[in-house]
Amino acid sequence: MGEILAFLLDFVLIGLLITGIVYATRLHRQLMGLRSSRGDMERFVADFSATVQRAEAGVRGLKLAAREGGDDLEQLINKAQLIRDELNFLVGSADQIANRLSDSASAAARRMLPEQDASGAATAKPATVKTVVTKPLTASPANRGEERVKTNAERELMQALEKLG
Repeated sequence: MGEILAFLLDFVLIGLLITGIVYATRLHRQLMGLRSSRGDMERFVADFSATVQRAEAGVRGLKLAAREGGDDLEQLINKAQLIRDELNFLVGSADQIANRLSDSASAAARRMLPEQDASGAATAKPATVKTVVTKPLTASPANRGEERVKTNAERELMQALEKLG
């Protein structure tokens, strides 16, 4: 019986050794696959790192371009505000001049109207009219050397002044 027991133990040990060899072979194959994948993974990490560096450089370039574009835009806005202020000043000055011309034309027209005396007869009152010749504050390049187009109000004012004097 001792021999049968020894034979069975040997048989069990042989079975366990064969099973161990099979598992060791499978483990060896998996380790070889992992090693080959490791090289691929290293290449992937290196490529990814290079891509990240290029992206960071691109972002820095975009930030610089945006900053420069913002500076240029700010300068344009400042110029536009200065021009707006100048135009507001010119419009205000033109309004004042137009009001003075209108007031002086109205006053001249009132002086030219005949007055009625106590009898109800109209008498003409002589009027003195000053002719003021003004030239435009600034002439645009398009209007230089060309006759300036007058508005209806300017034409009527000129006609009234011509009638007066």
